[in-house]
Amino acid sequence: MTVINHDRAELGDIGLHYAECGAENDELVLMLHGFPEFWYCWKDQLPKIGETYHAVAPDMRGYNLSDKPDSIRAYGIKHLIGDVLALADHFGAEKFYLVAHDWGAAIAWAVAIAKPERVKGLVILNGPHPYLFAELLRHHDAQIAHSQYIARFQIPDIETELLAEDCKQLWDWTFSELIPTGEMTETDEFAYKTAWTQPGAMTAMLNYYRASPLVPATEQTKGQSFGLDPEAFRVHVPTLVVWGEGDKMLVPENLDGLEDFVDDLTIVRLPGITHWITHEAPERVSYEILGFLERLNGKKAPEKD
Repeated sequence: MTVINHDRAELGDIGLHYAECGAENDELVLMLHGFPEFWYCWKDQLPKIGETYHAVAPDMRGYNLSDKPDSIRAYGIKHLIGDVLALADHFGAEKFYLVAHDWGAAIAWAVAIAKPERVKGLVILNGPHPYLFAELLRHHDAQIAHSQYIARFQIPDIETELLAEDCKQLWDWTFSELIPTGEMTETDEFAYKTAWTQPGAMTAMLNYYRASPLVPATEQTKGQSFGLDPEAFRVHVPTLVVWGEGDKMLVPENLDGLEDFVDDLTIVRLPGITHWITHEAPERVSYEILGFLERLNGKKAPEKD
């Protein structure tokens, strides 16, 4: 199996730690994690993808071993887009593939929208399209209810509560149910809690939410629009969306109308899989990613394990 190696990229005013496999391969695949994860959420996919591609999974700014700017504004979307493009430049890749989950998916959508000429293919795992998600946050009762954590994460000093008792509250909210099923282990739990308790990490992770204009509607704002122009959110990049249908945070209506925003769209639905798709269905995720990339390259898709 391809070995996972670690290094650091100095990208002007930010330094990002990353894990990689297949550095000898030509085509770059950047893999972006979400909240509250880090490069580790791709630990099962990196070796598989690294057999054919140069697979790179950074700790996004603020996470784990990457730099953690103090300013909330430093976590605005323009900076997050810039990190992805700068990382691709670091590896000498004018064009690259993007694979992303959750908050990483929000960034990946934004990169594909802003710089379609640089993205050869986009793979989204349980990450809503920004325009559709914004609409649901204003109009859809279930999505509003499921998204109350977004407002909570913007509360000052909420990180103190999340770090208390060895991060018990955050662990219980995210991954604890995957231990009894064997989909995650105590080793995984230790890895995540070690990342969360890096100095300044929890505050930096929460700053993604604090910098975002998207919040669930209140009684006063329900039904109001964010005033976004749908034409500004068109995606002109071949896109695969793999969606765990058991997601408890993102309603399935996030997929409704997606074809109106994406020129070349494939959707794969995974029944019984929740939000933590890379841990719950690691082999299937690798299979779908590789199959999509190979189809884009005109090659035969891999056999399903």
